[in-house]
Amino acid sequence: MRLLCPKCDAEYEVADGVIPNAGRDVQCSSCDTIWFVEIKPAPLKSSGIDPEVISILQQEAQRELAARNVETSSTSRLSATANPAETTEPLAGIQTTTNAKNPPSRRNHLPPIEDVDTKPTKTAPMAEISPTSEPEDDVPPLNNRQLGILVALTLLGSLAALYVFAPKITEAFPAYTDWVNFYILWVDDIRQWLQSGLSRILEYRKSFG
Repeated sequence: MRLLCPKCDAEYEVADGVIPNAGRDVQCSSCDTIWFVEIKPAPLKSSGIDPEVISILQQEAQRELAARNVETSSTSRLSATANPAETTEPLAGIQTTTNAKNPPSRRNHLPPIEDVDTKPTKTAPMAEISPTSEPEDDVPPLNNRQLGILVALTLLGSLAALYVFAPKITEAFPAYTDWVNFYILWVDDIRQWLQSGLSRILEYRKSFG
């Protein structure tokens, strides 16, 4: 807080808590002048709302209040002037006129319910609905024996294809020519051995004939 001497215009900086709200006397150290210092209240900050907006809101509030007053007054008048007897009499007249215009329904011509045959009607039995089941696979899974036979046939087929197509394989893969030729010679030796064994068996059987 800044203080200014009214006589010599000396300025002093004082903390805010030194001067109480009610004010106090202070003395200038230069000219020994004593004067009373009071704290002026801080001015209120003006709101940032536009005055035109405030006036529009006030007008809307007045209109709404007036509409509510009119509504409440009209409802009170209606409730005060309403007469239950007067309202029920026209309804009774309307009911009698409608009964006179509308002839009695066909229900009066129907026989009593005791004369009606109450035998239960037979209904056809409903066909049993079987729950939808997923289609089963027709091909059962292979067992170990069948898998072994399949692997053996596949291996024999591969070896037979290697023996039959040996020339084309050596042309396509020259690096495996020695291995393919060794396999062909081995197969030829087995064929000759089987052929000689078969011829011996045939000669042995002819000896008994």
